[in-house]
Amino acid sequence: MTTTTDRTGRLATLAVAAALCGCASASTVNGGAGGQGVGGLGAGGSTAQGGSPGTGGAENATGGRGGSSAGGASGAAGQSGSGGKTGSGGIGAGMGGAGSGAGGSGAVANGALLVPAQGALLGAFVGTGTLAGFEAELGRSIAINHNFVGWSQDWTPMLTSLAAGGRIPLVTWEAWDGSVGAPLTNIIGGTYDSMLTARAQAVKTFGEKFFLRWGHEMNGNWYPWGGANNGANLAATTTFISAYRHIHDLFVAAGATNALWVFCPNVASVPGDSWNQWQNYYPGDAYVDWVGFDGYNWGTVQTTSTWQTFPAIAGSIYASLAAKGKPIMIAETASAEQGGDKAAWIAGILPAMKTMFPAVKGLVWFQMNKETDWRVDSSPSAATAFISLAKDPYFNP
Repeated sequence: MTTTTDRTGRLATLAVAAALCGCASASTVNGGAGGQGVGGLGAGGSTAQGGSPGTGGAENATGGRGGSSAGGASGAAGQSGSGGKTGSGGIGAGMGGAGSGAGGSGAVANGALLVPAQGALLGAFVGTGTLAGFEAELGRSIAINHNFVGWSQDWTPMLTSLAAGGRIPLVTWEAWDGSVGAPLTNIIGGTYDSMLTARAQAVKTFGEKFFLRWGHEMNGNWYPWGGANNGANLAATTTFISAYRHIHDLFVAAGATNALWVFCPNVASVPGDSWNQWQNYYPGDAYVDWVGFDGYNWGTVQTTSTWQTFPAIAGSIYASLAAKGKPIMIAETASAEQGGDKAAWIAGILPAMKTMFPAVKGLVWFQMNKETDWRVDSSPSAATAFISLAKDPYFNP
């Protein structure tokens, strides 16, 4: 779902997708207030392998990414001190304390991939209003701060603002500028290599882990990088894979291994032909850190759409994604008000994730009044339901 005006011509296509949609946005940054805590990164001695954070070890705890004036980065398989970030080369002790703990309540099971040890990370793309206002309404900070960027845009400077306050950036990098797509064959052929290498070098300099989502919703027919617009056959899926791998390989070659790659199809394929199923676009386990999907409840907004519950939407793709053995991110989701009870729809998310979708480790809301009012506060009852969800311990790992 893009926020550019040229998107309106594609709404008829999206109507075919019914409750399914992918969202892009303008390239402005919705950064929030707050710094990265006290002290610098990486100072201090290293802990022994296998060290675990002490109490308050959540990366997204109050104070954000802490400094490391005392207690250093973790060992190769260890974790950093209280309040710090886990994993190889992690950030040192944060505001919660110094040094490595012993059996504390760390919140990250896999620091290298930013996977929470329990529950799921809650995030948002705030396209209407401000991040500060959204978080004030929720009474908490979000864990994942999402934004969309164009193909030739230098998006790397925004990483710092997206990461402010200990948030984890999620960058959706779209292979078009406005409505003009970057041909996949040109990507594969090296036309953009100098630009891609420059982005990768800047990412390496940024240094912190973040989520990078390139070529999302490739199994839909609304984006120029999708298979439907590149031959509409099985060969189109291999072209997509080659482009994805080419970009990924340039990042690895530049040392930008702090980018965590999110492979994210639409919840259903449009068209639904066998060649266009998401599995045919999968670039391989070595090229994917998280798998994800985008799925919306359009209700009766479109003439062809019907009300769909959250379990119905997620359940249509969950099993096949979970089979990859990767953490799953719902990178875009929201519900319309029309056609049902939005508050009840939101209230159904948490029990479904706990019992039906345990591999979903990240949920990112599309907070924007666009084709319809997707915002959590489109009605008082919806806002109350989402605030309750946001404060639940499951979304505060």
